[in-house]
Amino acid sequence: MQFYLNGYNPGDPDIHAAAPGAENRTPDLPATVDVLIVGNGPAGTVLAAQLSTFPSITTRLVERRNGPLQLGQADGVACRTVEMFEAFGLGAKLIREAYWVNETVFWRPSQEDRSRIVRTGRVQDTEDGLSEFPHVIVNQARMQQYLLEYMQKSPTRLEPNYGLEFVRLEVDSKGDYPVLATLRNVDKGSETSIRAKYVVGCDGARSLVRQSIGAEPRGDFANHAWGVVDMLAVTDFPDIRLKAAIQSADEGNILLIPREGGYLVRLYVDLGEIDPNNREAFRENTQEMVIAAAQRVLRPYTLDVKDVAWFAVYQVGQRVTDRFDDVPAEQARSRLPHVFIAGDACHTHSAKAGQGMNVSMQDTFNLGWKLVSVLEGRAGPELLRTYNVERHAIAQRLIDFDKEWSKIMASPPKDPKRPELGGVDPAELEAYFVKSG
Repeated sequence: MQFYLNGYNPGDPDIHAAAPGAENRTPDLPATVDVLIVGNGPAGTVLAAQLSTFPSITTRLVERRNGPLQLGQADGVACRTVEMFEAFGLGAKLIREAYWVNETVFWRPSQEDRSRIVRTGRVQDTEDGLSEFPHVIVNQARMQQYLLEYMQKSPTRLEPNYGLEFVRLEVDSKGDYPVLATLRNVDKGSETSIRAKYVVGCDGARSLVRQSIGAEPRGDFANHAWGVVDMLAVTDFPDIRLKAAIQSADEGNILLIPREGGYLVRLYVDLGEIDPNNREAFRENTQEMVIAAAQRVLRPYTLDVKDVAWFAVYQVGQRVTDRFDDVPAEQARSRLPHVFIAGDACHTHSAKAGQGMNVSMQDTFNLGWKLVSVLEGRAGPELLRTYNVERHAIAQRLIDFDKEWSKIMASPPKDPKRPELGGVDPAELEAYFVKSG
């Protein structure tokens, strides 16, 4: 029993009364929807969770995979993102399961023996007064599960339509449902069409929605490779349960991120420069090779890996798409947008700054309330033009920050005895971290 101002009401207060027909909804797609979301990643799931609250808005979320994400990928959750989850009533649940990042430590080569690393700095991770919530670490798959459960308890009982991949779209601005999207059943190969008032592409760095609207990523490909490993390990490294930026003299660098649960740890391991004549060669790095590289960086400390939960190697292009909707710049005042892109479809960068998932979710958190306001008649459709303007500026700032941070993290530390060799002063790394918050 739950007590409210109007008396006693039985049941779980987080489960909303179902809208008419919501509990009997078939998995088949309707002929028309208000909003079609393509991609069940962080951006798509946040938007679907927002829209699921409104029975007056017909929403569908399609995903080419056959089920929800289970492991790996992003894990850093900024204070502002925790605030966003609190808007869904999920803040307490998130931080209860999370690892709290309260401080960051810095390690660099010892001046007496540069083959060994020593701790040289320790800073508070989040500045005072920034937020009532902490910076935390929670696996992306778990965060998305929170939102999927929220959707299931919403008035619309919204659930993703798995096994459907986006093929193409066409826009005819004259109709009530101006966007015609074609989808393909991954298992059967059959295609189906659906009309929508708005389509939002949250379908990743190789976004087909982005291609369909003629938007183009602009920027640079990274020339550095990294390996990432989620592991259980026995080690005598004293800061294994603290976020740590570790620079070795000659073996590369590591960004160490403790994971939730008390035992798991993630290492981002420097794999060196990418061969410009064979840019795919870095993919030949196995998890054993990446672990061996990490062990060399951590000397004199030992790292005995007992199990690997997740592993990947990657290079990242630091790029921003030229526009985040289907309206070319020269038509911005004469046309209204009906197709949007968000998340990695808009901006790609390194994982080491811990901002990608956060900015992706914040993209659609921004777009969601605007779609609701327009679809429920509380604002004119001109409001939707502001999404591209606002989020493009945020994405550009993210890329500018990531370029500088990645450059510093990938550079060898400067040797005070041989300054002519160049490199980054380790104090510069710490100062930049503090400055950037």
